[in-house]
Amino acid sequence: MGNCKSTPAVPPSGGQNGTATKLAEKKPKQAPVIQPEQDDMDSSTGSKTEDAKNADAVEREKMINIHSRVRPQRGQNIFAEPLDMGEDYVTPTYPKSDQAIQFIDTSLADNFIFASLTQKERRLLIDAMMLETKPAGTIIIQQGDIGDYFYVVEDGHISFSVDGNHVGACTRGASFGELALLYNCPRAATCIANTDVRLWKVEQRTFRHMLANNTANQQKDIHDVLRKVPFLSELEDNMLLKISDALTTVTFPEGERIINKGDVGEVFYILREGTVKVHDIGFGDSQYVDQNLGPGDFFGERALLTGEPRFAHISATSNCSTLCLSRDTFEKTLGPLQDLIDHAMKKRVLMGVPIFAHSNFQPYEMARLTDLVTEVTFPKGEVLAEEGQPAKQNLYIIRSGRIVVAHDNGMINYLTQGDYFGENSIQEEDGAISHQTISAEEDTTCGVLTKSAIESVIGTVSRLGKTLPPVTSKLDRSIKFKDLIKFRILGVGTFGKVWLFSHKKTG
Repeated sequence: MGNCKSTPAVPPSGGQNGTATKLAEKKPKQAPVIQPEQDDMDSSTGSKTEDAKNADAVEREKMINIHSRVRPQRGQNIFAEPLDMGEDYVTPTYPKSDQAIQFIDTSLADNFIFASLTQKERRLLIDAMMLETKPAGTIIIQQGDIGDYFYVVEDGHISFSVDGNHVGACTRGASFGELALLYNCPRAATCIANTDVRLWKVEQRTFRHMLANNTANQQKDIHDVLRKVPFLSELEDNMLLKISDALTTVTFPEGERIINKGDVGEVFYILREGTVKVHDIGFGDSQYVDQNLGPGDFFGERALLTGEPRFAHISATSNCSTLCLSRDTFEKTLGPLQDLIDHAMKKRVLMGVPIFAHSNFQPYEMARLTDLVTEVTFPKGEVLAEEGQPAKQNLYIIRSGRIVVAHDNGMINYLTQGDYFGENSIQEEDGAISHQTISAEEDTTCGVLTKSAIESVIGTVSRLGKTLPPVTSKLDRSIKFKDLIKFRILGVGTFGKVWLFSHKKTG
């Protein structure tokens, strides 16, 4: 998945405790981490080509879907017995030099057990580690015993044996016994000090309280974010818990492309921290205004609801953290909320239309305007506006189908799903004459918002912002050869001559 940060997964609880983290080339193949509550993934890029960024986005969404399929297996409590979180537990503290703190921190950096701890929590864990010295020949861990300590080797040499057979050794910087922090299971190996050793150790109870508090704090933070999402804000806590348990956390650096326009959508995103920009919106001739999103905003739902390609690029404008749902999980978890999600999606589309994007409407006004949009289907060949005739003063947003707009200056625009038209007529006086001929090239469904409906919400159309002209169509099918004036030859090649022409009517 591109540059996705991963750490080893928690192994099954089959008594595989007590082996060293750096055990003599014996480690199993490592899989991406599935953390106790949220799966954290970090997407980072250096200097990349556009194709590389596109490939990263596709692979990232594939990985999120894989995580979602693994997640149901983690529903069981990984602890051997529940903790009493009601008791007053004070984390012990043992004084250490700055050098010792740095050493332990470096030793823990690549250990999967500590991947979900914040920097502050990891420091508390380091503070809780106590120094222990053992003479040569001491059995530190006996195979078959129930373990309750995790060790980091500061100095000395330790060997490991299973059923009397030597299986490896470790020295300074190695760690072992980490699964004792999670499971009450027998030690899988015997660990013997070959020399005098100095060890830092921490007990099971301390780590479990720390991880449980970490999980509770993460859960609260995520619930607070979910409450900011409009269609989730009124849900019961048990439903929010179900949703939060299905989330994968993915982080992006500033400038990273999160979604590529045209890709198949596989993931729904909720922005937890940071900001993103929605840009290059749409595939047709209509121009939408870029949108900036912040914590509590969401994106990516359109492709999951409609099955169509991504409609815009979305890029991180700061370092950001997102909460993600795969397609399958989205449908299972949020399926009952589809009507609310669809309304939120239509509201966002409306907010991207320049006359609304360039206005200062209140959120309740935009919500009410969205409510007043009606869905209308126009059969193939129906004329929605005719040049020289009174204009129908409506805003149309195409849901499906194809519309042809012929302007009085000879320009033609072909509009498809997601495009809009009619915004200029809304701001004109009642009874204004149309300067366009607009017709349905095939059966077409549009969301229609009338001028009277807009005025019922905002009072006067003078509050609407400026429009943006449609982009020039790449191919103007209305121009005939007889309408052109030939000037001069620009060049001659293998396949013929290149002439400079001008259009008689427009110059």
